[in-house]
Parts: sequence; structure tokens; C-alpha cells
Amino acid sequence: MAATDAEASADANAQAVTRTVFGILGYTRWPVESEELRLCTIGHTEYAAGLLQSTGQVIAGRRLSVKQVELDQLKTSECDGIYVGDMSEQQWRKLMQQESGRPLLTISERSALCRIGAMFCLNHQGEGPGFEVNLDSIARSGLRISPKVLQLARSKAVP
Repeated sequence: MAATDAEASADANAQAVTRTVFGILGYTRWPVESEELRLCTIGHTEYAAGLLQSTGQVIAGRRLSVKQVELDQLKTSECDGIYVGDMSEQQWRKLMQQESGRPLLTISERSALCRIGAMFCLNHQGEGPGFEVNLDSIARSGLRISPKVLQLARSKAVP
């Protein structure tokens, strides 16, 4: 029975993360928007199962395409955003250096990556997932993020 409870909890967390990521995607605008919104997941992820099953969903009028990509095979020109699981800080810095100046939405499961450039970092405290925001990374990204998302991050951060 404990395994079933753990599986149910993991599934609920994955669904909550999917809703959170959909919210972030829905309030983000790229300089040039196509009909398809391409999200790539990278590294071992703990909560991306729901995202990977979401290809075909429509978010802000755009069809979502989600694919798992190995870091060494990543071509971020094929991604409008990346969802990062387990990645070392060194790997992250190298990736961000390669993608400097490109409008790429970055969401991480590791809060440590927000301190070194990820735009949004999920955290699981209390009820449901919250997230941290790196305003400097957003400002330099070329993306427009609705202030509504920033307010959500602020309200989740208050104990």
C-alpha cells in the first residue's frame, strides 16, 4: 500500500508541475512566435512525466510539442524552451554560454540553477509546487513574461 501512496504522490506532483509549467508557457511571449511551441526536457527529470505526455495540447493558441533530449544531442534552435532535471552547474554554464543572446525559456527542477541563470526554478514546499524567478535572466532573455507569472512566484514565496 505504501508504494501505491508514493506512486500517487509522485503522479500528483508531476501533474502539479505540468500545470505550473503550462502557466509559465502561457504567459511567455517570444519575439517571433510560430504555431508550435517546442519544449525540450533535458537530463534525468523527476517531474516531467506529465509534460512528456502533453504533446498536442494547446497553450496560448499554440500547439505544444514536448520531447526528451540528451544534453550532448541538444540543438536548442529546435527548442523554444528547455525543462532541465539533473544537470551539473558546469554543464548548465556551458549550455547557457552556447545559447547566450537567444530567446530561450529555461525552467529547472533544481533551485541552484536559478542562482546561475535559469529563469524559473521549481520548488516543492508546502502545498503544490512553487517556483523561484531570476529577473536578471528574464530581462536579458529577449522574452516577454507577463507580470502575472511574477506575482505568482512572489505569492508562493511568502510563508
